[in-house]
Amino acid sequence: MRHPKSRLVAAAAVAGTVCALAAAGAASASTVWSKSAPAIPHSYTNATPGLGSFFQNNVSGTFVVWKGQLSSDVYYRYKVNGKWSPVRAIPGAHTNSSPAAAFYTNAQSKASEFVAWKALHSNTIFYATGLIGSGRNSALSWTSARSIAVKGDKLAFSDTGPSVLFPLNSPNGRVIVSWRGPGHHVRYELGTESGKYKRLFNFDASQWISGNTATLNTQTSGAPSLAEQVGSGGNGLVYVFWKADGAGKAISYASTPDLAGTGLTGSKTVKWTLLGQVPGAVSTSGPAASNLVPTHGNGALMVAYKGPSGDFIRYQLFNGTSWTSYAFVTGKDRTTAIGPALLGRLLVNDSPTSNGLMYQHGYTG
Repeated sequence: MRHPKSRLVAAAAVAGTVCALAAAGAASASTVWSKSAPAIPHSYTNATPGLGSFFQNNVSGTFVVWKGQLSSDVYYRYKVNGKWSPVRAIPGAHTNSSPAAAFYTNAQSKASEFVAWKALHSNTIFYATGLIGSGRNSALSWTSARSIAVKGDKLAFSDTGPSVLFPLNSPNGRVIVSWRGPGHHVRYELGTESGKYKRLFNFDASQWISGNTATLNTQTSGAPSLAEQVGSGGNGLVYVFWKADGAGKAISYASTPDLAGTGLTGSKTVKWTLLGQVPGAVSTSGPAASNLVPTHGNGALMVAYKGPSGDFIRYQLFNGTSWTSYAFVTGKDRTTAIGPALLGRLLVNDSPTSNGLMYQHGYTG
């Protein structure tokens, strides 16, 4: 029952992060965001970072992965018990876009991170998995980088970063990877653990989440974002969010069932229900999405994004039935020139200035 364990771990990790942020700058009764926004120390980027849950020796934490500000290397570090590990590079990982990360427990019950990124000199999407060691500040043990593209699939490529999710109920560690593909289509691919030590993945051919939303076709000019919400009986819905193609366009979304006992419907493909536009949500870059109880919780979903003008970050909540109106992230250092990252109640944004800092905001609502 490795997925429920990861869900509880993730919830504790983000709760600890939010408590720490609130302690550093207690929010007033009239705000739902921490006043302070401490930067992740000695970590610099010019792209949206990736966030994942983290679990080490029965202690939960937070995993961050990012493209270097002055290099193409993909770096990572994690935070456990309030302390950050050293900055390290994932061997062989280079990109000019935003990487993505997701925590999972593999088929041998080993806590692991799955990281995906767009290649530096091509539109190939690579991934690597890292085993989490037991030693304090220990480096993860990474596999070599591998492409998610099935032989002959000319559509499993992207010029933006991907999004990654491990659905709660799907067997065999099935992972979903989503990206902007050729023709700006919102595409996805399913992968299942493979290899001698179950550290690699076999992927099926990619598919287009096709059809029409309330605004435009399922095409995007930014990276999509995946999240899951779990309801009664442990049944989940996996959501994908994307910004419509073009500048300053609406954010739309779709869902697919992740049923208790059976997981995702279908085999190599799943059926998506197109749900139209997130009311009032308009952005110039791809959105971020997460359950407030990551990564598969029964809390509300949050979608955060840079607004259609200016550098302020907006967010909205979804209870499975209705959306709140958009509001602004408050506190210090709350602006960005690109989209933010989300993990539960933790939002991280890249500074709109040239300092390359990543600021942490805790949602306390």
